[in-house]
Amino acid sequence: MSDFNIEKLRNVVLQYKLPIAFDILNSTEPEDKGEPYLIQIDSIPALIKTKRIYDFRWKDGFDMAEFSKTDEDRSGILSHSIVQIWFDEQMFNSGKIDKKIISIIPDQFIDLSIEYLNKFINIYRRVSDQFWIRNIVKKDIFSYQYFLIDKNENQQSIFKMATKGGVYFNGGKEFELEENKDILIRNTLLENYYGFKDEMVALMLDNFHLGRFNLALIQGATLFENFIYSELKKKLSNTKLDKIKKKDDCGCLVGISEICKRGIKEYFDFDFGATQEWKDIQKYMLRPRNKIVHGEILKNIEKDDCERGLIAVKKGEKLLKSEVFK
Repeated sequence: MSDFNIEKLRNVVLQYKLPIAFDILNSTEPEDKGEPYLIQIDSIPALIKTKRIYDFRWKDGFDMAEFSKTDEDRSGILSHSIVQIWFDEQMFNSGKIDKKIISIIPDQFIDLSIEYLNKFINIYRRVSDQFWIRNIVKKDIFSYQYFLIDKNENQQSIFKMATKGGVYFNGGKEFELEENKDILIRNTLLENYYGFKDEMVALMLDNFHLGRFNLALIQGATLFENFIYSELKKKLSNTKLDKIKKKDDCGCLVGISEICKRGIKEYFDFDFGATQEWKDIQKYMLRPRNKIVHGEILKNIEKDDCERGLIAVKKGEKLLKSEVFK
């Protein structure tokens, strides 16, 4: 029976594997030569310890020597990591976690561990120039170990899956796309296809789900402008297109706001600038986008703020498709 005493809790440790590796010495074991990294967020510290696992995943008839690496190893082909995030009483007493359930519900520490680890990743990526290493999200963590350590070095551990609802079973059958989607893929493969908009949408959604809300918002605004200009090009002659895009007095290009407020009303007799959809695009998409681009917003915006911007654009495009770009 364990002698662990929750009343003497000293550390909470989360340990999990990641499909990325860092060029730093191991630090998870006492005999390791590497030094843990001390990180502070809101003046609350945590320690990051790592262990690099050299494991060539796709041997295909040949193997690689240990301590091998390749540039831009985005998926841990040659090596991956075990990471540990150590919290102490400064976190327990911070008000960020519920101390009453520390011993039975570890989930509250997962998001905290990711926040600290991503700060490390962001700084490591910048200093090392390893631009291909991206932030992690909870879905990158399949399972984790949760250690509670008291002041007498006694431990209590829990193994948990982090991917709640993210594993699907298909009753012994292969997974396959719906037939109509498979047909669409096959037909599109025979066309001269370059889906810039499709690629931008995929990047925007990927950034949103990775928690890169500033980038997702900027890409959403870019997609809206692409939509406006692409549709205008279909509807107007080159002469009219130049007029709607340029100021009469100087010939310089106007912004998307003037096109949406003045241009659409002038050439299509629809006052889009007076609609609630346009007001929401300005408030939730264009203004925060400009603040990000101009350096007024330096931190990542909240998920809800980003989502409001993307929804506003979607509603605006839907209205324009039904009233203007029919």
